[in-house]
Amino acid sequence: MRMRVNFDYFYLVLSILFQSISSILMKFASMNLTSGNIFLLISNVYYLAALVCLVLQAVFWQLTLKKVELSIAYPLTALNTVFILTFSYIIFKEQISFYNILGVIIIMIGVAIQNLKWASK
Repeated sequence: MRMRVNFDYFYLVLSILFQSISSILMKFASMNLTSGNIFLLISNVYYLAALVCLVLQAVFWQLTLKKVELSIAYPLTALNTVFILTFSYIIFKEQISFYNILGVIIIMIGVAIQNLKWASK
């Protein structure tokens, strides 16, 4: 018996990860920008990598939407908040407050409640 791999949610996870990575790369790009010169931004390797990540995010999002209902997939993109908060702390040493954590918990509870109907099918 051969097991078939379901990529529907795998594409969603990749879409979310590429969007989060793009945000981190944009932060690196802004930190390396010495002036407001748009040409320096366009030639910034972090900025270009972020754009590549956004293109990949869009591709995987389209693959997700072919198979997963929008009302299920879109709320799960709130996981970006968790990834960005975590990456901000680890990579940029940004402070995370109690309210940051509480906010993420509230968002995740909201996503879980919204998907209760789907889980009961």
